Amino acid sequence: MADINNDIISKTIKTARKKAGFTQEKLAEKIDITSHQLSRLEVGEYIPSLPTFLKLACVLNLTLDDFYTNSSEIENKTLYKYIKLINSLDTNELEFCFNSTKILVKNFNLIKKSI
Repeated sequence: MADINNDIISKTIKTARKKAGFTQEKLAEKIDITSHQLSRLEVGEYIPSLPTFLKLACVLNLTLDDFYTNSSEIENKTLYKYIKLINSLDTNELEFCFNSTKILVKNFNLIKKSI
């Protein structure tokens, strides 16, 4: 199974940021990451976490599908199903999912540290 194309995602983030008129510093502040982390996203060094994807989509007025040129780029069918589901959520449902994901990640990290 091929990896998600970091190049497509990174170009989408950078293009949308510039189109929205944000500096890296301002966008990073709005999505609660450092400008260094945003820079790394924009050059394709890593793929954003789901909470960061959600924040980017909200702030840049994108759907999660916009991060890919077409759905055939995603060979991971499970991920694509999640993206489609998330795109169908209203604002309250999206906020609930985002907060739930933050709690899960926090608890997962605590468990991971204790192992």
